[in-house]
Amino acid sequence: MGMDEQRVRLVAAGLGISTALFGAASLAAPRRFARLFDISVPDPSAISMLYSIGTRDVALGMGLWAAAMQGGAYAPWLLARLLADGGDAAGIGVAVARGWRTPRFLALGGLALGAAVCDAALWIAARRAAPHT
Repeated sequence: MGMDEQRVRLVAAGLGISTALFGAASLAAPRRFARLFDISVPDPSAISMLYSIGTRDVALGMGLWAAAMQGGAYAPWLLARLLADGGDAAGIGVAVARGWRTPRFLALGGLALGAAVCDAALWIAARRAAPHT
């Protein structure tokens, strides 16, 4: 049995806020964020990547939150999150395959993969819970 639409919307809204906060952390303190996940000493290109990812996550998170809370179509925002988190997990997977296997970096990969799985499950739930017209 699936969740009702109101519950799915609330979970999606919470996910949106969480995504925005995660992105904001990367924007506010990219060097600290890099150290937290054992990303090598950030050079200017790594810092610009963290700003880009942070901006993406704030935009996706706030879009998801707004759509879910205001009665809008939020399933497309969940799909966008799934694609972004899946891409992050794949990118980290490539780095791991090339030998970058520090515990905190692996944790970041696990976080990205777990987020993608949650995104997929919530996207499916949102599509099932949507009123049929």
